Amino acid sequence: MKRKDKKIVITLLSVVAILIIGGMFVPISVSAPSDTRTIIDHTTQTYAAPSCFDEAEMTNFLQETTFGHAKSLDYDAESSCSTDFYTQSDVPIFFAMLQLFGLGEQQWSEEDRL
Repeated sequence: MKRKDKKIVITLLSVVAILIIGGMFVPISVSAPSDTRTIIDHTTQTYAAPSCFDEAEMTNFLQETTFGHAKSLDYDAESSCSTDFYTQSDVPIFFAMLQLFGLGEQQWSEEDRL
């Protein structure tokens, strides 16, 4: 390998290492997958997590659907319980990317999905 090629390889490896290390410390918020079970109230135009339903103040015009559908309707979370359920805070970027590719653990289990 030529000296110039070695410098390029070392520079690229250094950049990748810095991105990986930085990604382990920079936190972001991650939303639930779009196929996560959700209960929507068409009257109040809100959604609730199934685990928050007993405390939710919802009418009888309900539908069980997905989180993606509720967001596409531009409905709001019924309470902070639902907001907390559908958002995972302070996840390092590196681990969020692993979750995106199905390699990392998420707070939402298969039972939470439709």
